[in-house]
Amino acid sequence: MADRAVKSDVIVVGAGWAGLMAAALATARGARVRLIAHGIGSPVVTPGWVSIYDAAPGDLGGAVRDLIAHSPDHPYALAGYDALEAAVRFFKALTQEIGLPYTGDLSGNRRVPLPLGGWATPALTPPGYSAEAGDAVLYAGIAGWRDYYPALSGPRTAQVVLPSGEPPWDLTPVMLARAFDAPDFRAGIVDQLRAHLDGASAVAFPAVLGFDQPERTLADLSTRLGVPVCEMPTLPPSAPGARLFYALRRHLLDHGVRVQIGHAVARGMVENGRAVGVEVAAAGKMQRFRADAIILATGNLYGGGLFSDDRGRVWEPVFGVPVQHDPDRARWFNAAMLAPDGHPVHRFGVRADRQLRPLDEHAQVVAERLYVAGHILAHPGGDGVPDALETAEGVALATAHHAVECALAG
Repeated sequence: MADRAVKSDVIVVGAGWAGLMAAALATARGARVRLIAHGIGSPVVTPGWVSIYDAAPGDLGGAVRDLIAHSPDHPYALAGYDALEAAVRFFKALTQEIGLPYTGDLSGNRRVPLPLGGWATPALTPPGYSAEAGDAVLYAGIAGWRDYYPALSGPRTAQVVLPSGEPPWDLTPVMLARAFDAPDFRAGIVDQLRAHLDGASAVAFPAVLGFDQPERTLADLSTRLGVPVCEMPTLPPSAPGARLFYALRRHLLDHGVRVQIGHAVARGMVENGRAVGVEVAAAGKMQRFRADAIILATGNLYGGGLFSDDRGRVWEPVFGVPVQHDPDRARWFNAAMLAPDGHPVHRFGVRADRQLRPLDEHAQVVAERLYVAGHILAHPGGDGVPDALETAEGVALATAHHAVECALAG
């Protein structure tokens, strides 16, 4: 096959939190970037907030520094605390630019009400999750919508009927969010809720309050109701996650990134010990794309970045990078579904060095100019080490930032 590969400075494989962050940062640093992904990525199945270390009490930055000192193989330790700080600054500036400004910093976690009661404690929150709800929250749901039942959230509840009269049973959160973009639709919701306020400190909706301009929707609802309005996470697809994904995709396209969503990378190309590109299945034949550096941000088993079989094998399908895992499938999961320390399977992944280059079984670099970021990285276990889901987006941002810096410096 003749090599007519298209050349970029950096190829990012994956369009989840780490892939999008890596593509945006590399572009901001002046690189020519191509992003290739099999699907639209993890933000749409997450709440859309950024968990850096959910269980950290008080000073969040201090807790991450302690984790790095206690667990030198943790992805935060590989990337370094400075990378996390820089990633948070870049991400907040980026979301401000795309019209979805995130709130929060490394001084401490925030508090967001949950649809089953209680509170989540992410570090950075998009519009909607950022309101201070207080304790006398009115939980508002859509009558007949199967994705949210306000009685499970708390004692003060209300149900409203869609002003459009449309049966809501099968509507997705994104469909409802687009409906809330319309002022007349919001007015119909407010008219029904006023009688239920009765001293409520805030009104909490499932996260469906607008899609194109959520800040405008939130401000309008808050003004009409006279109390703060906030959102709670929903079942996927997540409207806040989808807002972020599509806004970032638009940003990348506007800044010259070649974005290929829906194209699976079939094979990584390595020549003389150096990663030089990827082969992509497209239009019935393989197409080659070459680059000076490759950032693999394809996710873990759940995200499709790692594969497994019924014999306990786990492998990385693009470059064949060895995966750290337990070959005994009986030990992949704890007995309790909601085990406090998570499940061992969530810790499986690729080992990497301090430049986020993947390592083989002998701790040798697999290929020069190949970097890994995000959930594909192995997470260590042990006492005092949080479950991988507690640090999910923070690890994605920090390792993506460090991978880009290493890739462009090399």
